[in-house]
Order: sequence, then C-alpha cells, then structure tokens
Amino acid sequence: MKLLEQILSELGADTLKSFSVVPDFGGYFRSVKGVSEYSSEKIVLVLRKNKIVIEGEGLTLGKYFEQDLFIKGKIKGVKID
Repeated sequence: MKLLEQILSELGADTLKSFSVVPDFGGYFRSVKGVSEYSSEKIVLVLRKNKIVIEGEGLTLGKYFEQDLFIKGKIKGVKID
C-alpha cells in the first residue's frame, strides 16, 4: 500500500481517494484547481500536476468547496492525463 501511495503522490494525488464515482448518479473529485473544458458529455478537471477527463451523459457541475467538486450525471469513464 505504501508503494501505491508513493506512486500517487509523485503523480500529484494528495490521497488514495482522489475521486469517487457512483454509477448513474455522479462523482466527487478532490484537489481540483480548475475546469479547463466543460460540456454535458465531457468535463476536464485541472489538478496540481495532471488533468482528469470525465466522459458521460448529462454531466453538470455541482458544488465546489475547498478544492472539492461534485459532478452530477451518468459518468461512463474517467481518465487521468
């Protein structure tokens, strides 16, 4: 587990739980610095060192507080760039 923590830390993740996705509901994303692209099918989140690309249907931005962001909609895929 420490190896995984080290790898994620070097990639810019702050914790092992950088994001959580609930099928057909949405997702909760941590350490978000900003949003570089937004549509109902694709949202690109900017982190400290990486970007997270969320693809799905009916995506909307929810609450943003202290670098935590809630995204509502049917998330079909999450990719870290």
